[in-house]
Amino acid sequence: MQLKIETTCPTVWKFDYESKDPELDELYELAKKNQWNVTTDIDWEHGIREDSDILDRGENALAHSNFFKSLSKQTQNDLMANQAAFTLSQFLHGEQGALLCCGQLVDAVPDIQGKLYAATQVVDEARHVEVFHKYLTMLDKSYPITSGLKNVLDAILSAEKWQAKCVGMNIMVESLAMGSFRNMLVSAQDPTLKEIVRLTSRDEARHVSFGIIALQDELPNLSDEERAELEDFAFTALTLLTGRDGDGRVPEGTARAVQPIIDAGIDPQEMAAALAKEREEGAMDPMQAVRSRSLFRDYMILNLERVGLVTDRVRPQYLEAGFLQAE
Repeated sequence: MQLKIETTCPTVWKFDYESKDPELDELYELAKKNQWNVTTDIDWEHGIREDSDILDRGENALAHSNFFKSLSKQTQNDLMANQAAFTLSQFLHGEQGALLCCGQLVDAVPDIQGKLYAATQVVDEARHVEVFHKYLTMLDKSYPITSGLKNVLDAILSAEKWQAKCVGMNIMVESLAMGSFRNMLVSAQDPTLKEIVRLTSRDEARHVSFGIIALQDELPNLSDEERAELEDFAFTALTLLTGRDGDGRVPEGTARAVQPIIDAGIDPQEMAAALAKEREEGAMDPMQAVRSRSLFRDYMILNLERVGLVTDRVRPQYLEAGFLQAE
């Protein structure tokens, strides 16, 4: 796995220290007001509940399948615990990627108020790395970053322009994180995790707001060629994040986390075949795919549309890849 990312994004000085953006002024004040401390603002004395799942299995389509119900109770519990650890591990890795990217944004954004706000996000992301690492240490189980997440973070970190970094991180990755955390607020069974997610999701909402404010101000100043580059970058980042190939399908094995399955003593191929058969027979929850699409559509793609990056030029690509539905 490549750990060193080459980047040529420039560092920009700004000697006009007067803010000209009231919206960013307000967001900066809110960021300062809403800082929290992992050590003192989370009650770590509770530990982790041993009498329930970390995440409610009722919210997991797999737990409603006949295959899952055929497993022993211990295997069911192990699989749910492993999948929860896998999900939280991806949050941890994503937060480190956000930390690295926001450090670049402090350098690269051209206005002083953007630099000041981006500095608060660096602190936020450092706190998120700290809190998810501490919680995973309590779980005593973690997993490596997925290729899709690593690829999109590498693309954002190596982007040459701050606008692309802001689109990739603050509009796309942070929007997806915000939606995921809101879902997790419902599914989290452990009180410590629920409090972590509540505080973290409050930060994520500010991060998305920064991307929207900054890009809505910036996009009208771009040339047609620069805007097209940004539109293409957003679509490419979306395909990397979802692991989709050129015709919109998800390659076999890309989207599925196999290691948590193996660690539960289950053959991933056997599980995949059983679930595929259930889908063919109509026994699987048909709403799961809808919920998955909704997470992208209601958060990430909606915000891309909001800043004007899903134009008539690129909309056919979104439709063909299945990211949007024809109206």
